[in-house]
Amino acid sequence: MWQQHLDKLTLAAVLLLAALLLALQLGDVKSWAAIDWLDILGEGIVLAVALSWLTLNLLNRPAGRVTDWLYYGSLLLSCSFALDLLDEFLRYPAHVRTMSWLESVPAPLGMLALTYGLMGWHQEQRQINRQLRGRERFLRDHRLLDPLTQLYGLDYLYAVLNRELALHQQQRLPLSILMLDIDQFAAFNRQHGTAAGDNYLISLAELLSSQMRESDVLCRYAGDRFVAVLVHTEQAAAEIIALHLQQQLQRLTAAGQTLHCSVACIQATQTQATAVLKQAELALRASKLRGARPVYQPGHGNL
Repeated sequence: MWQQHLDKLTLAAVLLLAALLLALQLGDVKSWAAIDWLDILGEGIVLAVALSWLTLNLLNRPAGRVTDWLYYGSLLLSCSFALDLLDEFLRYPAHVRTMSWLESVPAPLGMLALTYGLMGWHQEQRQINRQLRGRERFLRDHRLLDPLTQLYGLDYLYAVLNRELALHQQQRLPLSILMLDIDQFAAFNRQHGTAAGDNYLISLAELLSSQMRESDVLCRYAGDRFVAVLVHTEQAAAEIIALHLQQQLQRLTAAGQTLHCSVACIQATQTQATAVLKQAELALRASKLRGARPVYQPGHGNL
């Protein structure tokens, strides 16, 4: 992840340097008396704010489509504002329109990219907030959260699953269980340390929470295993959700690597939570065997 951040910061620095060199090649430096220092102060602050947006976006958001839109929007604005600032120091010939175009075009494109990214961020936050509202209602009377991921823990999973199984038997409503496991996670922890593993688990929990529906209940089942209770959900719909999650999980990296996660979903046919979870574990084991994932090789970039 840090390598991706470094690459994007490097790209920003290269583009800003290229803009500076082009401006110096096309323009002449103004005399000291012709420089408006008040304009320089205002435009310098605007450029600094745009660069801070770019940096904070990279440092505080996980990699993904929304983060990319916010980054490129901030980068385009930064380039436009940098050229505006250089314009205060340089004078261009009247027949040279290149710098005028370069100053004017990136700003609206950057605003459009930022707007699109902010819309995606808003949608993500709405999904997370729905999960948090349901969690807060329960936490008024209970303290059953996993301390690391802040997801519901095993005790809550059993309570919810037994309740939903009872409703499933009474009302004949469909109920599916989705179980997710990180392949070769113990080997990854041995190679990179538990801190890297914990950071990945936290990012994984946040991503899963953002992809769950309001009616779904997501829990940490074991160290590297998660379970989602999908109420009123048929097997076919659960499989679509599982496929979508696997696609989204390819965005996550840890120590520069993309960890593979196995996902299995079942239609609940048992009447007790223990039996249903055992059924899901068997389905997950079969999914791992079908996937035939290789043994973890440190430094090879995958699991």
